[in-house]
Amino acid sequence: MKAVDFYKLPRAIQDRFVGSVMSGFPPAPLLATKGAKPTKLVWLLLTGVCFVGLIVVTRVGYGSLDSSLALHSAKALILYAALIFGLAFGLIQAFARLVRERALPYAAGIYLFPACLIDARSDQFKVYWTQDLASVDVQGGAVRVAFSGGTQFLFACTDPAQAATIVSEVQSARDRAMHAKATEDPKELVAVDPLHNPRFSSPVGPRDPYEMRLPPWKKLGPVVALAVAAIVAPTLWALRNNGSDKTMHARATQANDTESYRAYLERGAKFKEEVAGTLLPRAELRDAERAGTVDALLKFKTDHPGTKIGPEVAISIRTAMLAELEKAKAAGTLAALDEFAKHYPEHGIEPELREAIHAVYARELDAYKKKAPGKDKNVVPFVERLFAWAEKHGPKVEIRFRRKKSESMGRADQYVAKTPSFMGEVSYPSRQFDEKKGTRRETALGKMLATRFDAGLSPELFDIGIGAQVPFDAETLPDVKVPTLYITHTADWSGHSYVSQKPRGSYVGIMFPFEAIFMIPGDAKPLKLKAEIMKQAALGQLKDEESILPGPAEEKVYEAMATDAFEQFGNKLLNLFFPKEAKEAKDK
Repeated sequence: MKAVDFYKLPRAIQDRFVGSVMSGFPPAPLLATKGAKPTKLVWLLLTGVCFVGLIVVTRVGYGSLDSSLALHSAKALILYAALIFGLAFGLIQAFARLVRERALPYAAGIYLFPACLIDARSDQFKVYWTQDLASVDVQGGAVRVAFSGGTQFLFACTDPAQAATIVSEVQSARDRAMHAKATEDPKELVAVDPLHNPRFSSPVGPRDPYEMRLPPWKKLGPVVALAVAAIVAPTLWALRNNGSDKTMHARATQANDTESYRAYLERGAKFKEEVAGTLLPRAELRDAERAGTVDALLKFKTDHPGTKIGPEVAISIRTAMLAELEKAKAAGTLAALDEFAKHYPEHGIEPELREAIHAVYARELDAYKKKAPGKDKNVVPFVERLFAWAEKHGPKVEIRFRRKKSESMGRADQYVAKTPSFMGEVSYPSRQFDEKKGTRRETALGKMLATRFDAGLSPELFDIGIGAQVPFDAETLPDVKVPTLYITHTADWSGHSYVSQKPRGSYVGIMFPFEAIFMIPGDAKPLKLKAEIMKQAALGQLKDEESILPGPAEEKVYEAMATDAFEQFGNKLLNLFFPKEAKEAKDK
């Protein structure tokens, strides 16, 4: 391999090389790969690394109340300067190489001639003589040219089918070049080697060789980068610390608690006077007020003599608040206590208010316990937990239904269809247990349960309503966000059948499996009730004088069966919670 500086070659050789690679003048390249060295990309990579590093450094600890690096010390200026120097120097070097490449009078690349291969990706040529070729072969869709010593080059072929022909041409050209060198034929040497100095050159062409064009600041790159670092690094360091300080202050004021303000005083600088004199004492005063005692307020006043928020401390109306609370307690209702809390949101007597609210819940719970039937020992403890939930989270309670797919209703339809008294599709039992009819029955049961539970527990403390149906295809019950009574039900064929002669029709007995699960969020002991209610065909609903049309007859029979089953299950459920006498009195 021979190193050649393009700009130090005679003008005649420079022109020959430029003409060969740019205009195809002899000797034209046998193979060529265009493109400059990726040196500028390396410098750009350095620039990118320094830029990312600068971002990371500025973000470390930025605005954090918990980090000791929230404000960077002066020592960090060295790191800032180093990163900015690398960023600026990388840009200068990359741009300088771009200018240098664009100033070349030829297209940068690797060119294979009969006598030599010239790596001309920069103005510093690397020349490999073809007489040192180790091999020329096809590799994939490219021609591989390998030299002794292991150096090799790949040239892509636009037409892979011609690769073998190109290999043959390269070998023939090498042989021609070796012959020309052996015979020292000047004409042949000029024809195979673009760097061979001809005996004669144009008398009218330029004599001076090409000059390298470099940006005027190329040699001053380190100086320029150092100047940029000296100016930008302190500025960026100061701006970063100022922004971090402001962010810490904003976060402390947003949290608005003593811990955040103390953290700012430990690490911040710009707003220390404001935080130490006003914001932190105000936060500590709020902490004292949350204690809800006179002692807490007095302690705060003792600990902060001459505080700037003295008027705020003096505005204590605890005695007046206690008097207002006593008036609200005299009404004996939760609504009166809620009105007091809404009217005085910063009353400062939270323990007393909660005690008053709890007394209302305790009174209503005791009233329920006195009339609870005691049939199931789990009911009263469950109701106690239900009252505790309502006191803490609110009055909402939902009743939700889940309808399960029947496993036997299809067989019942098939059976009825084979009976002599089958009256067509209207005789199918499944028609009477579709979604529309099921929803109507659920609504009726839900309203009955909601009304009775609301009246039996406490109309003021509970708001019991019907929630959304559980999807038909749901395998499990959804998680509850409020106390929820889930009622799962279906309708199955009991295996019995019945015939009516007038009006004529075929009917089946129905088994109604019910399961009620009353759940409280976070409570591991839901209340459960299961019941299977079997109903014979309610043929008593049919009368001789009624129409013989089958439609109304089937609907009356099955509706009477379903209605009675739903009411029967509803009463079973209510009897767990409330005495039967109260239910019967209510019905009257």
